[in-house]
Amino acid sequence: MTYKPETLEGVLARFPQKAHGLTRQLFDEYHFLFRITAPRKSRLGSFKGARLAGRPVIQVNADLGPYTFLLVFLHEVAHLVVMKQYGRKAKPHGDEWKNAYRRLVQPFFDQQVFPEALALELRRYFLRTPATFHRDARLINTLAVLEGGAAIVTVGDVPMNSTFTLVSGRQFVKLEKLRTRYKCYCPKTRKYYLVPRSAQVLQA
Repeated sequence: MTYKPETLEGVLARFPQKAHGLTRQLFDEYHFLFRITAPRKSRLGSFKGARLAGRPVIQVNADLGPYTFLLVFLHEVAHLVVMKQYGRKAKPHGDEWKNAYRRLVQPFFDQQVFPEALALELRRYFLRTPATFHRDARLINTLAVLEGGAAIVTVGDVPMNSTFTLVSGRQFVKLEKLRTRYKCYCPKTRKYYLVPRSAQVLQA
């Protein structure tokens, strides 16, 4: 199910109160269609460029808390900014997009829209600006505290030599740290694997 609230005020109500003015400016400046969608497991938001005489479309999942909603929204607006400036020459999450995302977020820092704990984690995230932030356990857990969601446990939180189960259902034993991954043993296949430290764990 995809739907669009009848008024801009209805849309703005989903953002943090302090963000309303800045967010309204983005709607006024970029003239895109905005849709709120039913929750999607594969993505939190999406951007579609204009076709023929149409307008670009930005979509954000309906089940997101206000700060997550804002961050996903700005992520997608950054795609629009890059599209307008570079067309299809730029990579989807290349330097052009990273710079656009940082520029869009900076006014929200300037107006202290983000609580201190979240601002701290976001500044760390924006040092590199990976393509997605929902695999960043520290940032996601900070958002969870603010928005009432459940904190997540990752492979990095699991003690060495302990057994854990990933979201996929596969079970491993954590053995050795190798930079950003851990060498793990899978009893079912009797093989060793490198598992990212940010991988979400169901039970440890």
